[in-house]
Amino acid sequence: MPRKTVAIRGLDTELYMEVFTMAKKDGKTVADVVNKALDQFINNDGTESVAILSGGALANSAEFVLAIDDDGEISLSKEDIKEIALEMGPFAIESNGRLVFEKDVDKNALAQISRIQVKSGTVKVPRSAYAQFLIKCKIQGKLDKY
Repeated sequence: MPRKTVAIRGLDTELYMEVFTMAKKDGKTVADVVNKALDQFINNDGTESVAILSGGALANSAEFVLAIDDDGEISLSKEDIKEIALEMGPFAIESNGRLVFEKDVDKNALAQISRIQVKSGTVKVPRSAYAQFLIKCKIQGKLDKY
């Protein structure tokens, strides 16, 4: 197949650089990683999540979901998110309770969270990252900025 340059509008450059670094450590190119991810996405009809794990390996596996139930309440810092992602890979959050993201949570930390679903209850987010949360969240409850 002939090589062709493909420009992707809206690609997160920080995420691209992280994938580039991981792929390079494994002796791969970004094209190798993206081609494999796209192939798996197509072969699964886009219904199953495809995650890049530590070391750049692609995995098509069950997603870890951090669930906060009705009376539950937790607070997550940037370090908490990184630690969970290190142990579990990219993960999802589903909240029916109260969830507070601390002020140090930034775009890089949010990249470790595949999705956030606010079913009910309240999720409080730092004002500086509010837009990124709006992009990542499915909101049926309340998303508060502080």
